[in-house]
Amino acid sequence: MMVRGVLGGRRAGAGSDVVRVSPGQRGAAQSIAAGLRAASDGQTVLVAPGLYHEELLVDRAVRLRAERGPGSVSLVPRTPVRVTAAATLTDLTLTGTDPAEPLLRIEDGGAEFVGCGLHGGRVEVTGQARPVLRDCRLTGARLAGLYATGGTVVLLERCVVTDIDGIGVVAGDSAQVTLRETWIGPVTGSGVRARGSARLELAGGAVVAAGRNGILAEESASVTGRDVAVSGSGGDSVFASGTTRVELTGCRLTAPAAAGVVAADRSQLVLTRCDVDRTGATGLVCRDEAEVGVVAGSVRGCAGNGLFVTDQGTVTLTDTVLGDSTYSVLHVGGAGRLTATGAWVGPSAEHGLHAIGAGRAELVGGWVHGCGLAGLSTADSAEVTATGTVLAANRNGVVVGADRPVRLTGCVVDASGRAGVQVGVGATVELTDCRIDRAGTAGIVFEQDSGGTVERCAVRDAEGSGIVVWTGAKPQVTATSCTAGAKNALFVAEGGGGRYVDCVFTASAYPAIHVGAGATPAVVRAWIRDTELDVDVDPRAKPAFEEIRLTGVTRSLLPPTALAAGGHPGDPAAAAAPAVAGTPPAGTGAVAEVAIPTEADLPELLAELDSLVGLDRVKQDVQAQVKLMRTVRRRQEAGLASPPLSRHLVFAGNPGTGKTTVARLYGRLLAALGMLERGHLVEADRTTMVGEYVGHTGPRTQAVFRRALGGVLFIDEAYSLVPPGHTNDFGQEAVATLVKLMEDHRDDVVVIVAGYPLEMGRFVASNPGLASRFSRTLTFEDYGPTELTDIVEVQCRQHEYRLADDGRAAVHALFAGMDHGHGFGNGRAARQVFQRMTEHQAQRVADLADPSTDDLLRLTASDVPAAASVA
Repeated sequence: MMVRGVLGGRRAGAGSDVVRVSPGQRGAAQSIAAGLRAASDGQTVLVAPGLYHEELLVDRAVRLRAERGPGSVSLVPRTPVRVTAAATLTDLTLTGTDPAEPLLRIEDGGAEFVGCGLHGGRVEVTGQARPVLRDCRLTGARLAGLYATGGTVVLLERCVVTDIDGIGVVAGDSAQVTLRETWIGPVTGSGVRARGSARLELAGGAVVAAGRNGILAEESASVTGRDVAVSGSGGDSVFASGTTRVELTGCRLTAPAAAGVVAADRSQLVLTRCDVDRTGATGLVCRDEAEVGVVAGSVRGCAGNGLFVTDQGTVTLTDTVLGDSTYSVLHVGGAGRLTATGAWVGPSAEHGLHAIGAGRAELVGGWVHGCGLAGLSTADSAEVTATGTVLAANRNGVVVGADRPVRLTGCVVDASGRAGVQVGVGATVELTDCRIDRAGTAGIVFEQDSGGTVERCAVRDAEGSGIVVWTGAKPQVTATSCTAGAKNALFVAEGGGGRYVDCVFTASAYPAIHVGAGATPAVVRAWIRDTELDVDVDPRAKPAFEEIRLTGVTRSLLPPTALAAGGHPGDPAAAAAPAVAGTPPAGTGAVAEVAIPTEADLPELLAELDSLVGLDRVKQDVQAQVKLMRTVRRRQEAGLASPPLSRHLVFAGNPGTGKTTVARLYGRLLAALGMLERGHLVEADRTTMVGEYVGHTGPRTQAVFRRALGGVLFIDEAYSLVPPGHTNDFGQEAVATLVKLMEDHRDDVVVIVAGYPLEMGRFVASNPGLASRFSRTLTFEDYGPTELTDIVEVQCRQHEYRLADDGRAAVHALFAGMDHGHGFGNGRAARQVFQRMTEHQAQRVADLADPSTDDLLRLTASDVPAAASVA
């Protein structure tokens, strides 16, 4: 290769393709500018190491390169370096003298910059330039690191834009800027900004520690991003206004000081498989007339709402996970619109979905869980519909406070801490084909002057009444069942009303239907089953009962004219009535028929006892009782006198230590020995035995006891029957009734009373009849960390999960670090840990594009919850 030099401005060595710049060297150009003047298009200008103070215009398609590589050549120009040709600059360092001024101005051509350092001034791209910057570092500029305007097309690939007192990269006018695997930040302004009609594309890379917004889109610009991380923004991670369109795929927006994503004006945002995490305010805001679509993403850990829709904003969520919000997860206000399909919502300290103003929301499928106020709540004139949605473990399932109806179709409301569905004063609801299970106070509550329709629904296992109707409320309830409520199946308060047609009221602890003073309900073609008393009607009430059918009702107060033909208890037609799925057979009280154990079942039952986790002392005591009972039976069969024997037991222990499980096994063991007729278990507590008015407690206690004949009556928290300091409490009547029944039916029933050890001692000592009948106490000790971990593993096997080794170690460490003092949940805590682990695993697996069977089965250390989340 020949080297062309420059001397006195003249070319040397004609025919060579390299021009060398080396001040002081004979035959070489003495400046970079001179070297450029001497070079022709396509030639290479090699620059020797050194510091160059000169002006530079690159107006030829040459290759300008540092001879000794990066860091060897430093150029400090007094005015911006101008590039107007398709030149290539490699491994040069340019340093400006004023950070607020341009350092490099690319005005035309397809220039390429490779491995260059650009310090102390911004890069401006104007006109029709089409530059490419690869492996470059832009630092120390003010206002912007790179500013592209006009019709330019710019590519930054594997670049770093950092330490900018302003915005990292700006695309204005109709410029097109692409950032590939490029790092932006820290900067004091926004990370990247697109304005005018510019197009900005980000692929890979990151925007870190922007002082304002991570990505800012304004006017009519468009932004696309794929696999970009935006973290630690001082404002919002993404802010879009005007008529911009932003499309992000596979991006992670983490820890902004403000919101994760804001869509304002008439902007459009589409987020696909993006994660918004740990925001300082709301996760996603949609306001004005903006439109947002989120597909298969997540919004979690927000200091505000997960999603806030207001004005006339429109949001569509598809298969999105939203939760861990300080405020409501989904908030829809103004005239905002939300459609969520397959969304996983919760937990939250407030509501899962809170709709106010004239907001409208539609939920299709999905799950709303763990919300501290309500899974779904409305106010003002908001309108909400939900189809096939599960609302589980929320304080209230649904709270309707708007003047427009909430419509639920095919939904499940489960394990609400208070009401399953609460219809506020003057509000309405439309429930169709829904199930309301295990509500903490009542299944459905209609407050004053409220109404609506309930059609083909099921209300089950409420800890209060199934349906509660307050003054002035007039719901229309059709083809609906209320089963196994701890109080009434239907409670119509003073002045309440409504119409109840073709309904089934089953196994309520209180009278199936209560009608208060002045109430006017119409109950038509109802079926009342398996309860002590059919109705409890205030003399001042004016109900209408027509064609009522009774099955398994101990006592009826309905007039004969209200009964359907053959519908009175004891009638052959009633006895032959078909059973409702999931309810006990007619005429058997509240106990379903089960197979009665025989002596051949003893080994299997004893093996089942032995398989229980822990409880070594209890197992020994029960096995000793079994041996004693077997000996007693053999003496009876031999015609010998039986020794004195008390089969009734006290189970003393903290909650969750297996008392109910052992009681059920004990009854089956006694039945197998022939000491009990059936061996079934009937559970009771104060609410099922103690009435609320004079004369109510005795019949209630008798009804519970009768259901237990031939089996075991298990009274949990029995000490609550005799609260200290309440000598006139109705619980004393329940205890007196119980003692008499135990004497009258000494061979027909086993009674087990259970509760905390100290309280149970006080309970037994409160009545001489109790002390003489409960002479044996089985102590249920708390589970240790290893036993609790074993219980979690049992839960895994029962529900087809597999606990990984690191998961077992993490679970053991969790239990070892918990406070095991008074009131510790024991087995309940273990089951809660398992449930939380499955919830965490479900969220983790939901983020996988194609989870394997092992992914679906395996619970790992990452799924183990924090101790504070386990009661």
